[in-house]
Amino acid sequence: MAVDVVTFSRPEKHNALNLDHLKEVYKRFKSCENPVVIYGEPSFCSGIDVDYVGVAGKDEILEFAELANSFILDICRYPKPVVAFVKGYALGAGFSIALACDAIVAEESAVFSTGFAKLGIAPDMGVSYLLPRAVGLKRALKLLFSAERFDARKALELGIVSGFGTLEDAKRMAEELNGPSVRYIKELVYRDMAEHVEHEKELALRSIMELRRFEQG
Repeated sequence: MAVDVVTFSRPEKHNALNLDHLKEVYKRFKSCENPVVIYGEPSFCSGIDVDYVGVAGKDEILEFAELANSFILDICRYPKPVVAFVKGYALGAGFSIALACDAIVAEESAVFSTGFAKLGIAPDMGVSYLLPRAVGLKRALKLLFSAERFDARKALELGIVSGFGTLEDAKRMAEELNGPSVRYIKELVYRDMAEHVEHEKELALRSIMELRRFEQG
């Protein structure tokens, strides 16, 4: 069975996201037809590019937020398994993308963090919906409040990571998880996610605008 591989493409920035990079990755994902593996070198994705946030205009930030949340929802709605292969950093937006996948295979050297609180902004991209369901409410709140970095071993203990392995292991998992009921299971599991993510996006944008001192318009 074929597996489509979607890669991040800013290795010099540990695949930090700006609008153009997000558009590229999302376009690659939208072209997929088979089970999917998402990954990046030398890191999965180190989150939103902080330098980019500092200079982007209001309209660009709004477009980024809309696209980022559409990406998360489309991963959860995708009718076949989506597996993240995480090496290096999966921070902030990168952590959210990995968490939206149906399973995470990681190298033991991988590092995770919710990240958003470190930037002084509200959680975004589905993390406040997905994380409590993965690790439980109190553990999720601690990870969100502190934005602490934690290793792959702890991620495995928390139930975030499905197992350790290589890119080939992630591909095999995507194949093994595939089946005729996948689309129905995902529709049931994520049935109320869109409304939550929309509210999450509004709060995240408000916090960014306050941080950047943009006027709401």
